[in-house]
Amino acid sequence: MMVKKIIANSVSEAMELVKRDLGEEAIILNTRHIKVGGLFGLFAQKKVELVASVDEHPIIHEKDVQQPAPKRTPQLKKTIEMPVPKIISFSSRRLPEELGAYEAILSEPALQARVEQLHDVLLSTYYKTDDLEQVQQAFAQTIEHELQVTTVTSRYVMLTGPTGVGKTTTIAKLAAYYRLTEGKTVGLITTDTYRISAIEQLQTYAEIIDVPLHIAYDLAEFERAKEQLADCDIVLIDTAGRNFLDAGYITQLESRHDFSNTDVFLVLSLTAKYRDLEQIRRRFEQVPLNGFIFTKADETTEFWSIYGLAVEAKLPVLCITTGQEVPEDITWVDQSDMSRMIVERGGR
Repeated sequence: MMVKKIIANSVSEAMELVKRDLGEEAIILNTRHIKVGGLFGLFAQKKVELVASVDEHPIIHEKDVQQPAPKRTPQLKKTIEMPVPKIISFSSRRLPEELGAYEAILSEPALQARVEQLHDVLLSTYYKTDDLEQVQQAFAQTIEHELQVTTVTSRYVMLTGPTGVGKTTTIAKLAAYYRLTEGKTVGLITTDTYRISAIEQLQTYAEIIDVPLHIAYDLAEFERAKEQLADCDIVLIDTAGRNFLDAGYITQLESRHDFSNTDVFLVLSLTAKYRDLEQIRRRFEQVPLNGFIFTKADETTEFWSIYGLAVEAKLPVLCITTGQEVPEDITWVDQSDMSRMIVERGGR
């Protein structure tokens, strides 16, 4: 293997020299900015030092062979016909010093499924432009293009998820928004009959907002409640939260609800560990989900879980809640707003 150090005026110039001297199969080992010349540290010029390597053994192309090659053993044939690495591989390479702030970001558990792609975006943009602002823009745009947002499209809207994520409070926020801001007629159904406090909490909200509330203890009562609220523009359905490790939870959920003609949103708290959030998402794969609602955004310092879950599940985000106040603490975001919020909070 041949290793060569190249010093140039810019990253792009150094890359051109690498291609010229070592070829397009070269691999970048390290990049850093240095100062050259000057006197006692004065008047020194800023340069780029790039270290690259390449295999010294030339690749034999079929068109270069003039005489018939001797018969090869199967093992030798397999070795020769292995695909040649493409131009400059960035994977598993450390970022240049100038991109050091992204090292912590790329180590986030929520980004591991996309870390190679994001790593390549950072490096390729940096080597092409040598401009940190353009690197940041390219990184944010990559996040933005992979995110999706959605709106409610059905009359029936169901919120489901584990215990303690704030489903009941979120139902109240949605009811207040549609009733007071959108001017729609709203109905509420709760199937959370395990906790008396949850029913009482939703009854209080229903009285304040002035919307009807029906309690359903089984599937028959659930269908009856839907019939009684048939004149409403939108019917919001609160479900019981249970321990997501309980294997029977989804079965119980299906026994009490009819998911047809219903937008179903999985409600998750951003304060939870990403590993647990991913396990919850997988547990709810049996349910026909339309998207996510993320809660407790005001109680965490980073939002990478939004990106990781949304991209991995290929599901959009309806809204994000940011506190206990009804109806104020709910945020409706587009892709641009959401990506900016994720990147800015994650980069602190």
